[in-house]
Amino acid sequence: MDAIAGNVFQGLTSVALEEFKLLRNAKHDAESMKNTILAIRATLLDAEARANNNHQVSFWLKRLKDVLYDADDLLDDLSTEALRRGIMTRKVAKKVRIFFSKSNQVVYNFKMAHKLRELRGRLGEIDTDKKQFDFDDHPPKPLSLLEERKQTYSFVQEDEIIGREKEKDMILSYLLDNDAEASVSIIPIVGFGGLGKTTLAQIVYNHVDVQKHFGLQRWVCVSDEFDVKQIAQKILEQKSSKEMEEVQQDLRQLIEGKKFLIVLDNVWNDDVDLWRKLRSLLTMGEEGSMIIVTTRSGKVGKMMGNYPPIILEGLDGKRSWELFCRMAFEGDRESNDKKLLEIGNEVVKKCGGVPLAIRAVGRLVYDKILEGITDLSYLRNCELWKVDKLEERIFAILKLSYDNLPSPMKNCIAFCSLFPKDFVFKKQTLIQMWVAEGFIQSANQMRCEEDLGNEYFMNLLSRSFFQNIIRDEYGDIETCKMHDLIHDLAQFIAKDEYLLIKEEKAESTKDTIRHLAYDVPRENWEVPTSFLEFEKLRTMLLLTHSFSRQKDHPIFDLVASKLKLLRVLNLSNSCTTKIPKSIEKLKHLRFLDLSCNNIKQVPRTITKLHNLQTLNLACNSSIRELPEDISKLVSLRHLDLNFCDGLEWMPNGLRQLTSLQTLTDFVVDNKQMHEKRASARISELGELNNLKGRLTISGLKHLRSNPEEAESARLKEKQHLQCLSFYWDPIYSPFGEFSNDASDELILERLRPHHTIKRLHIRRFCGERLPDWIGNLVELRLLRLIDCRYLRSLPEGLRNLRSLKAMSIIGCPLLLADDVHVRQNFAHVPCVAIA
Repeated sequence: MDAIAGNVFQGLTSVALEEFKLLRNAKHDAESMKNTILAIRATLLDAEARANNNHQVSFWLKRLKDVLYDADDLLDDLSTEALRRGIMTRKVAKKVRIFFSKSNQVVYNFKMAHKLRELRGRLGEIDTDKKQFDFDDHPPKPLSLLEERKQTYSFVQEDEIIGREKEKDMILSYLLDNDAEASVSIIPIVGFGGLGKTTLAQIVYNHVDVQKHFGLQRWVCVSDEFDVKQIAQKILEQKSSKEMEEVQQDLRQLIEGKKFLIVLDNVWNDDVDLWRKLRSLLTMGEEGSMIIVTTRSGKVGKMMGNYPPIILEGLDGKRSWELFCRMAFEGDRESNDKKLLEIGNEVVKKCGGVPLAIRAVGRLVYDKILEGITDLSYLRNCELWKVDKLEERIFAILKLSYDNLPSPMKNCIAFCSLFPKDFVFKKQTLIQMWVAEGFIQSANQMRCEEDLGNEYFMNLLSRSFFQNIIRDEYGDIETCKMHDLIHDLAQFIAKDEYLLIKEEKAESTKDTIRHLAYDVPRENWEVPTSFLEFEKLRTMLLLTHSFSRQKDHPIFDLVASKLKLLRVLNLSNSCTTKIPKSIEKLKHLRFLDLSCNNIKQVPRTITKLHNLQTLNLACNSSIRELPEDISKLVSLRHLDLNFCDGLEWMPNGLRQLTSLQTLTDFVVDNKQMHEKRASARISELGELNNLKGRLTISGLKHLRSNPEEAESARLKEKQHLQCLSFYWDPIYSPFGEFSNDASDELILERLRPHHTIKRLHIRRFCGERLPDWIGNLVELRLLRLIDCRYLRSLPEGLRNLRSLKAMSIIGCPLLLADDVHVRQNFAHVPCVAIA
């Protein structure tokens, strides 16, 4: 709750509030609220700790949360109106400006001042009632401390497995046994949560000898529901709505004659009939095929396995202490503080050898040492050690780790409860949602919220709140998961405010829910209308497979008409074909995901969403153009147009969106096609120096009449871009004849990027030689040249780029006339594909 209180406090000190020059008493009301919030924030930690056992305190916190959310909505309304007025002043005609600047503004200001007065009164009553509880003051941990420590991440990589060498070697011996005669053998790994079953399975699954031994490998997260059809579809990597008979045939066709390895991770269901049904589908593989099952249930292990179960016990004392030291002390070295070591030894013993618990406690000690706190007696004397049952004690340890997080990070963990277990989080998308929700708070206003969000993520990863990380080709974390026990913890702490609906008729206390997600995988499920009763929703997520693909749902109109306080809206894969004009009503919206639909047009009214930070339109192949006046989206930071195959026109004004960090695609237009509307010139890119990640520029053939214009993109100044693609034709245009054109060489010369670019794609370039600057891209890892029919040579410097890991040369006949010579010059490149 401290995070929302912090947001309100910042809103009360914002420039936007000052600009309105509200009625005389409004300024006094704002100052009074600021002082009250400061006093309340100091007691929140104690209040939240007492709420678990005191109904009156719990009710007091609920009242406080309601008024804080209402205040945040009001202040966001003021901020949005300030943005709108600024845009109107800049964009519209004088006669319209006069209308907005006179009577309407006076009425609006009076209305807002009245609401502010009402909120001050409600907050004052709550502050008065607080006195009866005699809360202790515990000021929240300053955010500046977090920011100063941004490089001090201490965590053990999952491939640094500790104390499981014996079990690993045993499983490998089973998997690689060439004398195995059964058509499919099952190896169970059994142990309760936190012992490392999944990590062990991952180690052997990714082992180099295992990958060579099996012709087919699949990893399937099973979790709560053992649905044979869903498991089969995951093995097939299908998301279709086929009937079971078709799925069965597809599965047998996939595995027939192949030696396969399938991991069924986190199996709970002990229904013998369901298991036999699945096993019968997997008998067509080659002899020696294997299934690894991870489960907390010994009964499941015995039922499913024909190898003796690998039963994981807690780590021994030596291994436990080794893991603790890696987490707790700088450089993995033991501290010289004897008292600290004594406390550490006691605490580690009480963790029962459970790696997840040891990591959590170790990181907690690490944080306290960094804060200058060396007296950790309270940790030894903590009430949680009195819990007899080890599983419950582990949960209590994780709760202690959560309690010691800075307040904004607690919201980040609670937010993850909206997603089902085993959900694969995309790190950047998750951070964008956190930013949209207002969870990311910085003491330094000059810092980018996404960068600080990345610090939040890395800190949470180091505390084991995230795991199973997958890195991209640049070594950056791309995806992750959340351990089941951490997910249980997230749901426990978020139960009154966050709701994940997995059944059509789920019930909840509607007046407290502000974040909602639907994950009901029913093929013919109708549009849910129950969410309309949650009028104070800030988040609505419709997760993949929530709807049938056979229907178009008018869900957007329903959302826009009722849920006007939304900050985050995900309608990905929802069969949406049309964005209604009523979208303009969602004026608080920051994050909008409309990817993987069949949207044909983006309405102009979307430009009235002045708070919008993230707009994801990826995989909407029917979109032809973006709306005019896109420059009104003054807060836009991320515009994802990946796989928008039909995009052929972009409006001018993009240059004004200087906060853009993501712009995946830019189309250079044939101006003759759109004489009545101003098309975006390539110079629009010139001002966008905050761009990160990848950028594809297509339609470069339209610059042939004026090659010098390409230089206005100023790509050399965009040092955060990692991947650049230059396409002379639209990205998905059909192949056709094209002739030699020397102007292409001038265009490419002027599109010189920053020297740190890591990937470069060039397609349908019609010049004879590439510019020399390619040989100076010292961090280039991948070069792709496709359909460059007249290209005769490569720059000399390219041969000296030792960072180059892969090169593809496809459809470049003149260049490949001497195939052997090309291969000899690039013998140092690990992967060279020539066709």
